[in-house]
Amino acid sequence: MRHFQFPPNVLSEIERDRFEHVDPLVQRRMEMLWLKAHDQEHALIAELAGVSRATVQRVLDLYEDGGLSAVRTFRWQARLGALTPHRELLEAQFTARPPHTVGEACRRIEQLTGVRRGPTQVRHFLHQTMGLRWRKVAAVPLPPKQTLAAHAAEQAAFLKDGA
Repeated sequence: MRHFQFPPNVLSEIERDRFEHVDPLVQRRMEMLWLKAHDQEHALIAELAGVSRATVQRVLDLYEDGGLSAVRTFRWQARLGALTPHRELLEAQFTARPPHTVGEACRRIEQLTGVRRGPTQVRHFLHQTMGLRWRKVAAVPLPPKQTLAAHAAEQAAFLKDGA
């Protein structure tokens, strides 16, 4: 078991962050350091914090190498989808000519990028990444008691007078 000496200023930061830090995972790490500062064994620290002994060792290694700033930092990287690098191209294409269906979007994406994705993944990409929304489209009904030719003539006259 390794022994650590925590200076009083570091101990006060640990005590504060174990309850007040915005990230609950940092709070858990600070709890592990707090227990270590009070000379608890690694097995007991792991049990009380709800982690494995290897995690306790990793947190202590982080503290030893980089101090509290290393304990507060996570180096997670989000996975990028295969369509993300093609976002600008797809935005330009779909802004100029929006797809009518998700199936059409799938086909056009495959033609443009060579990446084949199913309808669910394409729908998620269009909605979450590009911000496109499904639009309900319906035919505009004719006014009652008018034929198509009469309605078209009335609309043409209206547009001619308005211009």
